[in-house]
Amino acid sequence: MPASYDKAAVELCESLYLRFNGQQHDRIEAEMRRAGYASWSKQNLYTRGKGSNQKIGWIEKYGWEKALTRKLELASERKAVSADEQLVRDIEEVHRRLRDQLRATAAGTDRDLVYQFRDYSKLLIEARTKLEARRDTLGGFVEFWGRLLDWLPEIDAPAARALLTVADAVLERAASEYGETENSAADDGTKSRPGA
Repeated sequence: MPASYDKAAVELCESLYLRFNGQQHDRIEAEMRRAGYASWSKQNLYTRGKGSNQKIGWIEKYGWEKALTRKLELASERKAVSADEQLVRDIEEVHRRLRDQLRATAAGTDRDLVYQFRDYSKLLIEARTKLEARRDTLGGFVEFWGRLLDWLPEIDAPAARALLTVADAVLERAASEYGETENSAADDGTKSRPGA
C-alpha cells in the first residue's frame, strides 16, 4: 500500500516546488526526506499510469503548475525595476571613481575629468529620480508583490497559494489605484501615482 502524507507534507513540498521554480526534483526529494518524510519520492510529483491505474501526481493534483507560472510571470515583471536599480549602481560606481580621480588632481585642473564628473552627476540624478518615481507606481507595486510571492512559500505555503489565487484581482486593483496598466508601467517607469 502506498504511503499517505499529511497536509504539512503537501505544504512543505509545494513550498519547495515553488522555491526551486518547478525544477530540482532530486533536491525536493532530499529536502522532504530530511524533513522527516523518509519514504517520500520525487515520483509523488508526477502523474503516472493510465486509465483506472492512473495515479495523479501532486503537481497536477494540487494545481502547482498554475501557481508556478504566475510566480515566474511576476518575477519577469520585476526584472525591469531590477535593471534600473543595477543601472543606478553602475552609474554610482563610475561617479565615485571620477570623484576620487578628481580629488587626486590639483583643484580640478583636468577639465575633461571635471566635465565627465559633471555629466555622471547629471546621469546619477536622473537615474535615481527615475528609480524613485517607479517605487510609487504599479511597476513598484508589482516588484513588491513578486518579492512577497518569492519569500512566502518558504514561510507559509498555504498563504502563498492563497495569494497566487487572487494575484490577478490584486494587480487589477493596483492598476486601478495607480491609474495605469501593467504595460504602461513597464513602458514608462516615470509615471507616478495620481495626486502624488
